Amino acid sequence: MRLVNCPICGTRCSADLEKCPECGFEIGQYFANKAIDNHTKKPPILIICAVFIMIMVFVAFSFFKTKSESLIPEAFVETSIDNTPTDTYSATRETTTVSTSVEETTITSNEDNIDICGVYAGDDHEILVLNSDGLAYYYCITIQYTELACPWYIKDDNIYIELSRLHCTIFSKVDEKELIFKSDSTNWNTELFTRLNVEPEQYLTKIPKTNDPMATMNMDGTINYTLDNITYILPKTFMDVKDEFDSMNDTSSFIDQDTQSDYIASITFYKTIGSKEMDDTFAKNLAETFASGFYKNITISDCSKLKIAGQHGFRFKINGFLNKGFNVFEGHEIDGFIIIFYNRLTGNNNYIMMVQTSNRALDDTSSFESIIKSAG
Repeated sequence: MRLVNCPICGTRCSADLEKCPECGFEIGQYFANKAIDNHTKKPPILIICAVFIMIMVFVAFSFFKTKSESLIPEAFVETSIDNTPTDTYSATRETTTVSTSVEETTITSNEDNIDICGVYAGDDHEILVLNSDGLAYYYCITIQYTELACPWYIKDDNIYIELSRLHCTIFSKVDEKELIFKSDSTNWNTELFTRLNVEPEQYLTKIPKTNDPMATMNMDGTINYTLDNITYILPKTFMDVKDEFDSMNDTSSFIDQDTQSDYIASITFYKTIGSKEMDDTFAKNLAETFASGFYKNITISDCSKLKIAGQHGFRFKINGFLNKGFNVFEGHEIDGFIIIFYNRLTGNNNYIMMVQTSNRALDDTSSFESIIKSAG
């Protein structure tokens, strides 16, 4: 019996099955139409860097947790929490979607009237859906690069797809059966996609599973992330990388990375037993300890008060440098901010750290602010 990974959800199952037992994907037809390619293609450097970085970040964070537990004085720790608060807070809300704009002039067939809308299988067992509404859906076995609702169009007999997480546009000559997608970016390897006799609807009605159990992907590609009963909406550029944090219920990390531009941004969420009597001095000590678990030569400054998700907290500016755990990015200067607030409804301190490389090859400043505003 030959075992394969489902190209949609990654479930390990027999290639002889008609459908994936987990998500229902027609796995038999997929592998009947496309023999597994035992190619020696190098994996994109972006994938290698992202996974290695998250492993090293976890190692650094483990040290931080041990150190931070000794920092909180006993007098600051709440010994009892009311489980039935009168002002019950609910973070439950309808999934928020951000519309993806597609110009009215979007063209999905060429001058020869070749209709290329349909489902395609890539060399690395990805699934690419070119929908007739001008949106593409790119499903990878590694969920961090799965993208939903990507604009696509035809121009000068070439197909173009804009990929947010890979920060590149890929293109191919129009063909009825095979599309060879290339890119001017090193974030993408040239890859062959072969058309399948499969209806797009079976993909467009499914939401891919995330690595982080506290995160869910929306149909527009954004991510809803919930920690301590507060939900945040992350733009579609941020990746949910498989890491050790996925097995923890108090910590999560997401990254936005463009290796070609020498740029990386990260968002780290964390919660711990709280301090109801937190003041700016104590909050700064917590911020310094938290940041030192991830970066070196850090400076914490510019304390300001803020209100987030109905809770009062403190915001600090952070400057520092990436340590050796960030591999090719070691030594890069970073800046951003740390937010710390006490969630009076759960009795926990919440940390949010958002930083990016100071070269600003890209700029996630506005994305950071939109995430904070989305908290609720």
